[in-house]
Amino acid sequence: MEYFRQSFIDKLNEDGDIEIAKITWARDYVLKSLDEKSYNEVFAEWVNQSKEDAKQRALDFLTDNGCLERFRRLAHRFQAQQVIPFVGAGMSIPTGFMPWGGFLISLLQGDAPQEIPTLRGMLALGQYEEAAQHVHNILTAGVFTAEIAERLGSHRLQSVGSVNLLPHLFAGEVITTNFDYVLMNAYRNAGMQFGATICGADLRAAPARLGNGNHALLRLHGEADVANGRVLTLDEYHAVYTAGRDLKGLLAAIMGVRSFLFLGCSLEVDRTIQALKEVKAETPVENSPHFAFLPEPATAVRLQRRTFLEEAGIHPIYYPAGEHDQSIEDLLITMMEGGI
Repeated sequence: MEYFRQSFIDKLNEDGDIEIAKITWARDYVLKSLDEKSYNEVFAEWVNQSKEDAKQRALDFLTDNGCLERFRRLAHRFQAQQVIPFVGAGMSIPTGFMPWGGFLISLLQGDAPQEIPTLRGMLALGQYEEAAQHVHNILTAGVFTAEIAERLGSHRLQSVGSVNLLPHLFAGEVITTNFDYVLMNAYRNAGMQFGATICGADLRAAPARLGNGNHALLRLHGEADVANGRVLTLDEYHAVYTAGRDLKGLLAAIMGVRSFLFLGCSLEVDRTIQALKEVKAETPVENSPHFAFLPEPATAVRLQRRTFLEEAGIHPIYYPAGEHDQSIEDLLITMMEGGI
């Protein structure tokens, strides 16, 4: 699979270039040029071994943290095409984007560093909407909008890391709260461009618009290049979720009997969690289970974390804290290869 290609090339070249008479060549170039058949055979063998290694690592940490059967339940639903990915900011970090709190702080570093302590205080309390509103008010609307477009806009064409596996697993709807274009880049690079991108006011009609052609990106919070329909500041949240569309109804309509898989989402106290709690509480029948790949919490707070997520119908599948990129890749490859 092409996902593994660059890693394979890096592995071949890790011992440095080959030099003859002061002319140098990369090792992968030499092998491919001299014997392309052998190159392809070695690549295929390396890919197969990489997949087996990923599955073994996943088996090891899922067994250690007690999430193996939960993962098997997710994999079973995935094989039945009953899973929708819900992608958060963590999946864009390998491409060079910051976590959301750090991003907001960075917006003030150049023009208003004196406001950063106040902003840090808001973020420490989990007041992300209020923090974004504070940055917006300090910078003014025009500057704030320009900064979002410059830092997260569609001119940034890369997609790096396990986000590039998503096109090989999910060919239907993909939901994101991200403003950047990493998902669009990943699907385009895989030759699976989205048939539609739905955001802003259009999300009200998303369930009807999807129909049978459901290969669409649903941007719950809008996109970086377009301020209209954006949901970022406290005022924008109030305008959209109080006076405008109902997030609870939207999520319920999109998922139907399917499960969300949260990837790169912190899943703290936010509007998505609250909306799913309301869906769960108000549905007369048992809801489909949702899942999330999350870093394993400390033992002292693990039960608290589990019960908090369960109120929204979310079942955490933990991976070792501090090993986000590798672990997410291992879990996605294991799903792609049929589970454990």
